Amino acid sequence: MKRWLFVGKSDKRDLLLYLCSALAASGLRVLLVDATEDNKYRYSVRGMEPLLPVTEFCGFDVALGLSATTQGEPGCASYEKYDYELYDLQSLRYFSYESFSSADEVLWVTTFDRYEVESSAAWFRSLLHTWPELKGLRVRSVYIRTVDSFLNTEYIMGFMDGLPIDWHPQEISIPWNELNLAVQIENDHANQLRIKRISRSYKRALRSLLEELTGWEAASAKKALRRAERRQA
Repeated sequence: MKRWLFVGKSDKRDLLLYLCSALAASGLRVLLVDATEDNKYRYSVRGMEPLLPVTEFCGFDVALGLSATTQGEPGCASYEKYDYELYDLQSLRYFSYESFSSADEVLWVTTFDRYEVESSAAWFRSLLHTWPELKGLRVRSVYIRTVDSFLNTEYIMGFMDGLPIDWHPQEISIPWNELNLAVQIENDHANQLRIKRISRSYKRALRSLLEELTGWEAASAKKALRRAERRQA
């Protein structure tokens, strides 16, 4: 079982839903846990309720916070039936030092929005103040909704100066345009997950991220996304 923690203040629902869809389309058992501050996934997934342990959506399971599924830690026996656990993590409630130290991947997902970047920096400082043992934690940067501007990733990483984090040298950037926004909005309102219409650049970035996280060959990642496109709800 692999466990990936996606942290940061940005809205990353579309990214995680697309990743889960690709993994599930490959025959893998996938759990997505909504550990956001406002339980944002209830606006994307039909039928999510606090009293339900999990909700099946497009071939994978979605849990509304850890309290709805288990009283234990991420990766506990209640989750052992899954091949992959993906956590959209904003709140540290129910999480511990072991949640981070034992994770297979920790990814910081962010736009270039200054509020989101500075809020994420403050979140990391709070995390490291709470558990100083996490100094040197390996974190991978994923930049979402990127657009052409004079800002670059080096500038954005300047907001993280002084944090004792081991940043992964391989960054992933996901370009944004009106089409990707339209697909996300339509999916949310229809409680569906259709990715065929997202831009080629977004799909390339998704394939790259899948390759990095799973260790798949490029052909396998491409096949997974194509299968996800065909099995959309």
